[in-house]
Amino acid sequence: MEFKVLKEEKSILKVNWFFLITMIWSILSQFIPTPANFYQYIAFLIPISIYLFLNRDDAERIVKPDMLNFSSIVIIFLIWLGVLPLIFLLVEIYVKLFGSALPDMVAQDAHDSLFINFFFVAVTPAILEEILLRGIILDGYRHKSRFVAALANGLLFGMLHLNFFQFFHTFVAGFLASYLVFATNSIFAGIFMHMVNNGLPLIINYLYPIDPNMEIVEQTNFLSLTIFAILGIVMVFRLIRLLFKVNNTPLKEDREISKERVFNLPLIFSILIFAGFSVLILFII
Repeated sequence: MEFKVLKEEKSILKVNWFFLITMIWSILSQFIPTPANFYQYIAFLIPISIYLFLNRDDAERIVKPDMLNFSSIVIIFLIWLGVLPLIFLLVEIYVKLFGSALPDMVAQDAHDSLFINFFFVAVTPAILEEILLRGIILDGYRHKSRFVAALANGLLFGMLHLNFFQFFHTFVAGFLASYLVFATNSIFAGIFMHMVNNGLPLIINYLYPIDPNMEIVEQTNFLSLTIFAILGIVMVFRLIRLLFKVNNTPLKEDREISKERVFNLPLIFSILIFAGFSVLILFII
């Protein structure tokens, strides 16, 4: 299939600069003396609000506020279940290579209250990060092929977390969430999966807390986990096709694409900042 080629519109350059500025601002925000719970509102809500205000005529296209149908919600939940083995595999590989200090720090709860934890760990990032990545950033790549746009979105979503541990599985999540938005044309597809991914483990841990005195000696079976990950990927691939079908979204792309470069100056700067900050964190912990 041949694509018609658009002239360069610089929309990718625009959102890549926006991402770079947001990344730098999110780092600087960590030094602002405010409660930890308000970090994401300062780091992400402020630049998101400014961008949407400056581009208010295109806000509906950027945010994609269409509601999900029930079938899509069920399929998205099954997609999340299907990708879990791959996420677990990536986490276990990281722990095997670099230890569990950073994963333990990331997973630490800030509050004893389930409601407060759920709001700040699941609801807040699901809304803000999805509007930022699957709204603003993905819109900037709207004239690229879905695969290229999803790949770039996964890369930027991974780098947004500013550490090597979270990068790999958030890259997968960002790539996948992009396709959910493509299939449904709704930001709520990404928000729903993001909220389930962050919130369901909190609820399970609250209902069935792990005994800190219990010693875990069982070794990870990487072979079994790899097999489950491969089966999960096959399942996810089929479910995504089904999601396109139930939303009457064509699987094949027959549209114009842009020749604009993805790897431009702001993206290169973002990669360098991410790598430097991630290495610094490894030395600190």
